Amino acid sequence: MPSPFCHRPARLAVSGIVLAGFLTACTAGPEPRPDHGTADYPRYAVPRLEGETLPGLPPVTGRIKVDQFGYLPDAHKVAVVSDPQIGYNAMDAYSPGEELQVRRREDGGIVHRGAPQSWNDGAVDENSGDRGWWYDFSAVRESGEFYVYDPSTGLRSPVFRIAADVYHPILVAAVRTYFYQRLGVPLRPPHAEEPWVFEAALLQDREARAVWAQDDPATERDLSGGWMDAGDTNKYPPHNHNALHWLLYAFRANPEAFGDDFNIPESGNGLPDLLDEVKFQLDWLVRMQAEEGGVFIKMGNITYAGFVWPLSEDRRPRFYGPPCTGATIAFASSVAHAARVYGGFEQWREFAQELKERALRAWAWYQATPRTTDLDDGTIKAGRVNRDLDSQDRMEAIAALQLWLLTGEDRFHEAFRAKAHTTRQLSGSTWSTSEAGSAESLLEYLSHPEADPELAARIRGQLERSAADAQWAPAPEADLYRARMSPGSFTWGSNMGRASAGHVLLKAKAAGAVEGGARDGLRMRALDLLHYFHGVNPLSKVHLTSMGGYGAERYATRIWHERFHHTSPLAARPAPGYLVGGPNARYGGRSREGEEGSVEWIREQPPGKAYADFNDPWPLNSWEITENAIYYQAAYIRLLSAFVNAPE
Repeated sequence: MPSPFCHRPARLAVSGIVLAGFLTACTAGPEPRPDHGTADYPRYAVPRLEGETLPGLPPVTGRIKVDQFGYLPDAHKVAVVSDPQIGYNAMDAYSPGEELQVRRREDGGIVHRGAPQSWNDGAVDENSGDRGWWYDFSAVRESGEFYVYDPSTGLRSPVFRIAADVYHPILVAAVRTYFYQRLGVPLRPPHAEEPWVFEAALLQDREARAVWAQDDPATERDLSGGWMDAGDTNKYPPHNHNALHWLLYAFRANPEAFGDDFNIPESGNGLPDLLDEVKFQLDWLVRMQAEEGGVFIKMGNITYAGFVWPLSEDRRPRFYGPPCTGATIAFASSVAHAARVYGGFEQWREFAQELKERALRAWAWYQATPRTTDLDDGTIKAGRVNRDLDSQDRMEAIAALQLWLLTGEDRFHEAFRAKAHTTRQLSGSTWSTSEAGSAESLLEYLSHPEADPELAARIRGQLERSAADAQWAPAPEADLYRARMSPGSFTWGSNMGRASAGHVLLKAKAAGAVEGGARDGLRMRALDLLHYFHGVNPLSKVHLTSMGGYGAERYATRIWHERFHHTSPLAARPAPGYLVGGPNARYGGRSREGEEGSVEWIREQPPGKAYADFNDPWPLNSWEITENAIYYQAAYIRLLSAFVNAPE
């Protein structure tokens, strides 16, 4: 059979090394490092998805894109067929036949036939540089495993599953990444899967010293435990603000999705594993609060990573910064929310009371202390976490609201009403998806019987205006991949913004911001944004790590992470379920000497293709594209959990 790929000159020149092999995906587990391969692709590019990857099935092609995990039975289902025109893969021409089919994996039986429909009369999508077609097979509702097949080329899409609980295993994997972020405890079987087994790392956090008095043992504090913030091992209280709100609201919105069987050390204790995992972080966070009520700005290393492996061999001393108002008001907000959630469980009532008292103490210290904006001077690496006054105003509004919901005290309601207008959601022309985790508090306010009617009307009106805005909630037709984001949104951490957008759409639907069929449209867009993460994207790739065992045929194999760094034995085998940062059109890395052009091609791509599968250090700066973060992960979990049904 002739290949459907016509190797034509690329419409956008890309520099780099021509590579020799390609990676075949499997469903059995993590992949070995590819040769960064495939003729005409630049170095570090995501390899083509092609070839006979599953025994007994036709060859696969990445040109027919589906959610590689699958679909809910009653949801819309649209495969995207792409013909790249611009970018590193522009030579991969593809035109589907007049008929596409959905076939069962088990016997090849045809369950649906239909014609692909040209998207936008053959126009080229600006974010991907692709033109393409849609194939709607929403009529298929039976449970099972399937693939989309093109009889004209003999090629198939990745296999996908249709089932009511199709996303539950993915949620478990995504939540378990926090277990692999834990510091100060061993990660061993049966909870840690081979080869992701580690001894306790950074036990020296038990004796962290003040960074302003590094030689003074009198400043030692036990600041052990907690999660790595991202790919680095430093820990930052301000970064928990949105992450913890997202996770707590995810549980509250769909508690049935979060069982007691996620295989973490606390599983089987009769309590939800997500809350067990969040408590591990909260236990560290409360250690970061000084006796007076202020919260230390951050803690970690004063030198950059030396790529020690395993991480338990990193013995560098650890330090903490001074208390600051930004960290303290962020702490008050998320801890007050946690006190409300944990107070609903008899076993955690005492813990919830402690959280309440600490949140009140943090609020009092914040109110009595001149606000600080520059206490992080960069001595503790890496990112600086100072919060400017505007940011502190926004966090103060949410903290006041959470404290009012916790205590019922009028002083907190007054403080919230005084600062609510400063939030990004109410200060702009539309409801911002930035800081959406904490901003979900505003929507909770709408249902409170004692909410200020005028303020509630303002919140609801802003949400209604936004939901009616075609730029805020674009139609599926606005983008070839049915997941339109503005070209300017493809920046560092773009995947968090995409997940936030999906979550906010669902909240607008739940709040009744639109009526009738428009509500279904908001849900459809949210699902399309989720499908983007799972393979319906220009890269034909799942944006989660090592998901072969969960059904994905192409997924992220490398992330910037100190447990899985570029010289470690697990460089191409990070633990499953991590969401990568995503395409970054503003990527600033450059090639090493002697490797000219190996990464510069990334900046030449359409925004949706500004991505590479690598984890190399400076000057390549892979962290700008592939690094994980606890807040990226939380945003994805918040979106995913809305569509999760627990298995029967």
